[in-house]
Amino acid sequence: MNPSGGELPGGSVSSEDPFFILRDARALFQRRMVDIARHAGVGSAAALDAFSEAIGEAHDALVAAREREGFEQAAGLTASRITLMCDSDLELEIRIGDIARRIPDLGGNPLWRTQLRYMNLLHRTQMSQEQNPVGPAAISEGLWALCHAHGTNVEANLALLARVEASLGELLSPLYAELNQLLTSRSVDAAQVQPVSPGGARGGELPAGTAAAGAYSQNPLAALQEGVRRQNSTAAAGAPGSAALSAATLAMLQQLAQRLDALQPPSGEGGRPHTVRADDLGVPLGQSEAVALDTLARIFDAIFETWELPDTVKTAIGRLQIPLLRLAIRDPGLFSDSTHPARRLVNGMARAAVGLPRNVGRAHPVSAHLWQLASRVAETLQDDPGVLAAPLADLDVLIAERDQSVREAAQPWVSLLRERESRTLGEAVAQRWFEEIDPAGLAPEIHAFLAAHWRPVMREAYREDGGEGAAWAAARGTVDDLLWSLRPKQGAEERQRLAALIPDLLGRIRAGFDRIGTPPEQRAPFLDACFRLQTNALRGTAASVGASAPAAPAAPAERAALPASAALVDEIVEADGRQLRYRAPAGDPRAGYRSTTVRPQVGDWLQFVLDGGSDPLCGELCWQNPASGTVLIHNPDWPRAIALAPAALDQCLRDPKTRVPSSQALFDQAAERALAQLGTR
Repeated sequence: MNPSGGELPGGSVSSEDPFFILRDARALFQRRMVDIARHAGVGSAAALDAFSEAIGEAHDALVAAREREGFEQAAGLTASRITLMCDSDLELEIRIGDIARRIPDLGGNPLWRTQLRYMNLLHRTQMSQEQNPVGPAAISEGLWALCHAHGTNVEANLALLARVEASLGELLSPLYAELNQLLTSRSVDAAQVQPVSPGGARGGELPAGTAAAGAYSQNPLAALQEGVRRQNSTAAAGAPGSAALSAATLAMLQQLAQRLDALQPPSGEGGRPHTVRADDLGVPLGQSEAVALDTLARIFDAIFETWELPDTVKTAIGRLQIPLLRLAIRDPGLFSDSTHPARRLVNGMARAAVGLPRNVGRAHPVSAHLWQLASRVAETLQDDPGVLAAPLADLDVLIAERDQSVREAAQPWVSLLRERESRTLGEAVAQRWFEEIDPAGLAPEIHAFLAAHWRPVMREAYREDGGEGAAWAAARGTVDDLLWSLRPKQGAEERQRLAALIPDLLGRIRAGFDRIGTPPEQRAPFLDACFRLQTNALRGTAASVGASAPAAPAAPAERAALPASAALVDEIVEADGRQLRYRAPAGDPRAGYRSTTVRPQVGDWLQFVLDGGSDPLCGELCWQNPASGTVLIHNPDWPRAIALAPAALDQCLRDPKTRVPSSQALFDQAAERALAQLGTR
């Protein structure tokens, strides 16, 4: 492995010999790829060895390739195979090619960051995905070796590739994240490439006074802009950049704004909004304006492809294209500054629409508000992003008021959930209390009293004050006094205290009987036994000891975690015409929770799937029971609210489909998706 090539501006590499860094990165890449194959069901040691060896050889070949021959080298990796390919291999060639084209999407940003570090480590000013030693070309070689070792049956190999592709979908991004961590620990920085400036500067040259954008690994927008620049430059055959925005381009933008309004559906409902590219304005692809135009167009394309965003909201956001195009051409901060007002505006509009039905109409209050806001911005935004302060403040108010109204509308379901859990929690806490006092060795009448009568009293006390108030303290204190009263009293002082305590104690016990409605005939055995035992205690003799009570089950708080989904039980709770879907472990709703997962907070919107549903649900987390941790999720458009106990919420959060859209930035996510799509074309 002999890294070669030119010096890469803007990056620093560890003083450690690159040979050893590449050796360790290659070994980690091979190990994790073998893990992926095993996860896909490959059990043959010979097949796994062939898979690993092919990946390692491809890695070394791409590392050793000279930069200008990188693409030819990647293509040459399979040259000998193609010359010997039989007809049955053509299907595999197509299938492996499909998987290779998906690698950038499956690897995501961690793959791109790894490539940037390899660019720096190998001192290569340019590196395509095909030239990346840990990219699609190396994985393709491994897949061919795996298929050849697996056998000649095409159907079996296609089935194997399907399993490997699914395994790649789960584990490839973490693999690249681990590679990044290794390279970072060895002081290999990501290569830094500057975006295009409004003045037409290229590569590492930025006009004086212009802040440099961060590395691609820190700013996907900069990466997207650079990718668009390279693509446009290639298409334009090296056309020169423009030093300033031409008056003709500004005029075309103004005309296009009018045409764009005519192109959009009048109601804002149905039909995908149109994106505007440099070709629409006749701007030469080599000019910096064209880069800004096409970069923003790709971002809007990705926004319009966002599944959960209602069409009418997409169209409202689409009305911002022309104002943002004008701004982007003059203001490079739109692409380099994550807090830029224009980006916050798009993100805020998407945040305000979180949880709306996908088919919501323009007449919906939130949709109508966003349309009015977009229209005001389209009329006022020119070159100064400062005019967005008022619309941004308006969005903050809209979001806060909508979230608050959803939480208020959820209060009847909160009461329903609180009542439902107060019963189960009261039972669980009373059972744990009963086990903690260890009644074994007491007279049978006392044991029966505690189990049959005072445990319900403790349950009702917990329901009254959650185990932290006067009711719980009084009920527990009564039993503490009772158990003390049954122990032999040795001195005069203790006997005097017992004599004074008995009337009050019996009064409290009778009050407890009254509270749970114990009939007189069930009270008599206990009261008779209590009198006999307390008399013995006054005489200083041992209390009668009955048979030991049977061992109680483990306390709910100490039961093992319940990882299996079968341990969770669904229940529909109904009251006053309302329904609550309640998912929790049977018994104590706190059982099975040992997760350290970062959990959403009250006010967050959660998008998730239950029971393998085809479409995800999206609702606001409106309340969390402080006693159990159970959360209530509500959306006014749902027929019922949903309550998830901690173990059920953990199960939901482990699903890769689950996310918290209220904490995500649509503009930045669209840039990342656009960057991934750009890399596959």
